[in-house]
Formats: sequence, C-alpha cells, structure tokens
Amino acid sequence: MTADAEQLRLSAHQVEKWSVGWGLLSLAMWAWFGYRLLMANDEGFGTQAEDNTALVGILALAVIPTIIAAATIVYAQVLFRLAREARPVGE
Repeated sequence: MTADAEQLRLSAHQVEKWSVGWGLLSLAMWAWFGYRLLMANDEGFGTQAEDNTALVGILALAVIPTIIAAATIVYAQVLFRLAREARPVGE
C-alpha cells in the first residue's frame, strides 16, 4: 500500500469516527424533539404559542447535525474508495 493510500485510509477512519459522533448527536436531538412533541400533544397541541415556537426551534436544531452526519458519512465513503483505488495495480 502506498503512503498516499494509507493516509487516505487513516483520514477516512477519522472522518468515520466523526460521522458516528454527529449521528449520535442527531439521534439525541430527534429524541428531544419527539419527547417535546409528545408532551405538547398531551397538553393539547397548539394551546401555547411558545411551545410551538420551541418545537420549531428544536426541529431546526435537529436538522443541522443530521445533515452534517450524512455529509461526513458520504465523505468517509469517498475517502475509502479513493484509498482503495490508490493501491498499485499489482497489489
């Protein structure tokens, strides 16, 4: 394996670890949103304007780490593919 392929593989593993972290943060944010949504439905949805505003804010915050997690997963896959293609033909 060439030095470039090894560096790409190590970078891909590092990015993959970051994507797992972003994915866990994303799951936590979606769980928080789901919890707040269920609590708002118990009290009668739409009865309090600040609850609706909070739900929209939590939803917006949950989308951001979801997009970042998806982007880092794709980036890690691209790096793994580049590392695999960087190997010499004889290997």
